Amino acid sequence: MSDVSSGVRVWIRLYEADTYFERFMWGKFNASSMKLEPFPGQPLVAPVLSGYGLDGIRNLDPSVRWPIYDYVAYFDAMIQELESQGWIHGISLFGVPWDWRQSMCWTPTLDRLEDALRAARERNNGRKVALVSHSMGALVVKCFMARRPEFFQEAVETWISIAAPHQGASAKIFMEFLQGYNLGNIVIGAEAAKVLSLEAPAVYELLPQENFEWQEQPYIALQWKNGTRQVYGETGGTTGYDIPIRNSLVDHKMTLPWSGETLPEPFNEDCWELSQGTRREIFEVEHPPNLRFYNIYGTNQATPNGLEFTDVGDWRDLSNLKYSTTLTDGDGTVSVESASNHGLNASKTLGVNADHMSILMKSDTLDFVLQALYGRI
Repeated sequence: MSDVSSGVRVWIRLYEADTYFERFMWGKFNASSMKLEPFPGQPLVAPVLSGYGLDGIRNLDPSVRWPIYDYVAYFDAMIQELESQGWIHGISLFGVPWDWRQSMCWTPTLDRLEDALRAARERNNGRKVALVSHSMGALVVKCFMARRPEFFQEAVETWISIAAPHQGASAKIFMEFLQGYNLGNIVIGAEAAKVLSLEAPAVYELLPQENFEWQEQPYIALQWKNGTRQVYGETGGTTGYDIPIRNSLVDHKMTLPWSGETLPEPFNEDCWELSQGTRREIFEVEHPPNLRFYNIYGTNQATPNGLEFTDVGDWRDLSNLKYSTTLTDGDGTVSVESASNHGLNASKTLGVNADHMSILMKSDTLDFVLQALYGRI
């Protein structure tokens, strides 16, 4: 993401990260437009679209060099591998950056994906296209499949999904709402991330699917000071996971760093309502005819699946009380259960011993992607 007027990268960046994050990435969800919008006078930001979209995904902070280059390199290893195999920027290789704060079914995001698909087909004599997605990108693809099924069937031959939270992001997304989780970014404060997330519909869309029959249900457990223990998991009932999240945020506030103004920022009911609909679309989407689908997921990494709070006296304690986690198998962010239950008909799947980001750089992943693109598996 970059500042529209200056072109300066504002996410991800390692230098003065908190300052830029708060100044440029924060916003307020508008229930009328159904999108996160900047505050009055706040700079506009947009995905980096240069280099046929590849500049915005190959390196999230171009100023960074070794030894932490891999932290922001993202799709770079895969792009280099495809380049070595003859893929050409703007002809056979395109990127589709998107504003990850907005709903994964946001029309401008789907428009950008459709434009990229059309461009790729036009420059390749009308041939169908292969898609490679990582993480939340898979949910964008599913939104596209749900809302533009005819065009998807016409344009896409192969889809390779990597490290996707098909059924949600489990306990790490609970951490985001309760105490803030810095998205793995070592230089973003937890509270700064929390302030953004409470206004970002995409974050609500990452909550665990309520219609999925879990073997290991993501949950929040509270041991109250009076000795009562309550486990919150399934959505829609008296023990839904939204209850402790909603109650813990009753008095939450955001302070705008450029003005010092303090604003109430509770659980955003409009974002929640929007996410209920989009998550249902994602869950119910059907496999398009003739699509070759491949799924890659991370394994052998301790992945939080439940949060355990003790000595809770008040709901608001959840914003700062220490907690323990119950762990399951996954990539450290997305559980195997979520990543492998895609609801589609996979031609082949692959589990890779890797975490959520490094999976994109593993030789097993790159080899599998090439074999799938060439139709050899």
